[in-house]
Amino acid sequence: MKEYKRILIVKMSSLGDVIHALPTLYAIRKNWPNAHITWAVHEQFSGPLPGKPWIDEVLFIDKKKLKSLRYLWSLRKVLHSHMFDMCLDLQCLAKSAIVAALSGAKEKYGYWELREGSQLINKALVGPNKYGHVIERYLDTVRALGGEVTGVEFPINESPEAAASCISKLTDAGLPQGHDYVVMAPGARWAVKEWPISSFGALANRLAEAKQYVVLIGAKGDKAKAQAIKDKAKSEAVFDMTGETSLEELIELIRGAKLFISADTGPLHIANALKRPLIGLYGTTSPERTGPYGGDYVHCIVSPTSKATPENPLVDDPDCMSQISVDQVWATAKTLL
Repeated sequence: MKEYKRILIVKMSSLGDVIHALPTLYAIRKNWPNAHITWAVHEQFSGPLPGKPWIDEVLFIDKKKLKSLRYLWSLRKVLHSHMFDMCLDLQCLAKSAIVAALSGAKEKYGYWELREGSQLINKALVGPNKYGHVIERYLDTVRALGGEVTGVEFPINESPEAAASCISKLTDAGLPQGHDYVVMAPGARWAVKEWPISSFGALANRLAEAKQYVVLIGAKGDKAKAQAIKDKAKSEAVFDMTGETSLEELIELIRGAKLFISADTGPLHIANALKRPLIGLYGTTSPERTGPYGGDYVHCIVSPTSKATPENPLVDDPDCMSQISVDQVWATAKTLL
């Protein structure tokens, strides 16, 4: 195995994808314990990234400026000053290939699925999980470089300050301090991934009737969805925290949950990284490729009409997710509660 002293990891977005790359960070640090590791990321997705000993430096990349020659020249100077001897592009898109090209690294690698011309910059590292789960695809890069992968671990950020702030916000919202709660995330990056809001509302109603507190999370744009769920649930035990937390606070809120429920979302992968009991709802995407990856705390419910596969990971079927019944999800939730 070759010794690397200064390593650049490029994984800039999105939230779930950054979390999927954390086990590779863990493996890199274990195999190159003395290396200086820098991670290039869009600032809004940097919340899950841990500090030392895992990452020595986080470098923010402004996506909006990647077409500016002045910005690219400035970025090149910053990257070259680090004198990287290896760059590992886990995004493998045009935007990440630009960063890799500007890095000045003597060796530039990506995982096998090089897209959007990134193969002109990076050398593909292929392993036995070419068509397996994306986490294993990323880990294959470490294996191909001669490193040893002993398991899947997520070195995710932990913030006592964010945890305290999160508890304060939940208490202000009316949740009794120190009480258990279930977290549900009704939104998703793509609408086709979402479970119907009426189904979330019916599930929230059943949880509330079972004397479970429910906390709804998401972006500010999910406020209307959260309100619709509250209206359907008709219970003071359902709390709306959509748009009320930073990413660091969101991580701590999920860390404290007794159960997490959502479709294929970034917060679902946070729950997986934190090893919280979870229910992932799938249909238009394939859990074999991007589902929660862990132990017996992971429970996925797949739509009976799903046509998504690891090779065809996103199917545009607007009716697929609605085929998952509230009864199915409730039956699984009861066993976990």
